[in-house]
Amino acid sequence: MTKRYIHILLAALVLLASASCHRRPLEDPSEVVRIRIDVNVRAVTNVNTNIRNSVHIYGTTASLWEDKIKQLYPELMRVLVYDPDTDKLLAQSFIANTEMNEEGETVFTGNLGISHGNYNFLVYNFDTPTTQVTAENTESEILAFTSEISPAMRTKVLGTKADDIEDEYAGISIRYEPEHLMVGNERDVRISPHDTMVVIHTEASTVIDTYYLQVRVRGLQFASTATAVISGLSPSNHIGFNERTVDPSAAVVFEMKKGYDEELDGDNKNILCAVFNTFGKIKQTTSDLFVTFNVYDTAGNLLQYRANLDSVFDSELARKYHWLIIDDDLLVIDIPDPGQNQQSGNGGFQPQVDDWEEEIGEIEL
Repeated sequence: MTKRYIHILLAALVLLASASCHRRPLEDPSEVVRIRIDVNVRAVTNVNTNIRNSVHIYGTTASLWEDKIKQLYPELMRVLVYDPDTDKLLAQSFIANTEMNEEGETVFTGNLGISHGNYNFLVYNFDTPTTQVTAENTESEILAFTSEISPAMRTKVLGTKADDIEDEYAGISIRYEPEHLMVGNERDVRISPHDTMVVIHTEASTVIDTYYLQVRVRGLQFASTATAVISGLSPSNHIGFNERTVDPSAAVVFEMKKGYDEELDGDNKNILCAVFNTFGKIKQTTSDLFVTFNVYDTAGNLLQYRANLDSVFDSELARKYHWLIIDDDLLVIDIPDPGQNQQSGNGGFQPQVDDWEEEIGEIEL
């Protein structure tokens, strides 16, 4: 048993012991609801299907999508039982027993003792360090979200001298990207007084969108590290009804990788790319759908490049595959040789050092 799994089980036990719930009496322990959850991973766009196979990452043979694929196979599911009339939490349980069904999908099975009545069942995986869940005592208010980045990280991401960048993100919450949260919901389930065993079948699918982002780069050899910040995204999801929050919008930050795309025209096929998660693009949002690329060159200088993503999100590749391909007409990141001490192009920002003035004199000790 892994340390991570032990920590998850301990957290679940503590949560069960400390949770404050409005409960109906569980009068007859012989009346048992058998919870069966079918985890459906086939509906996840661009994670286990439609991968851009022409992309390669320098220095590794690992796939960009590998980490996101692992998130689709949870280790522990939490089951919440709500009263449809009061919207309040009545009971909860954690299930970790798994098997494979005939379609090759993961199935979690577990038992929950409950008296007869009408119930709403909500299930989600309980092993996502970045994706957090709060307000679980009320079905309409239960919320999945990620934390806002620290002020120090915000300064590092946005820089201290590029005032136009900071002004653009003024008042916008920049958050960590979420991990996939597999959620299932079965409503108005009737448990009659004559039932001794009820099997509930439900499917849990992700409430998170995964995208692939790519931009062409000149002078990639002069890049050290890079991140991207995309604004105009949903910050959270009311998972009781799978409703994304839309006001105010938020931004998500994630790391970029250095690679190349064999499908690009010309000799230079170098790119910065990433596969990232988000609670989703807000449909009504157009004016603040921007990406800011923050590139530190090999001398430690911060260079920033910015592009509007309205047309990119509206492209056929984005709608069909969730590929955000920034073409050459919109932006090409041009990273100058830091030894040349020159301004970068395409909106890049690079701090400069004034020329040294030579003075000859005596120093008294």
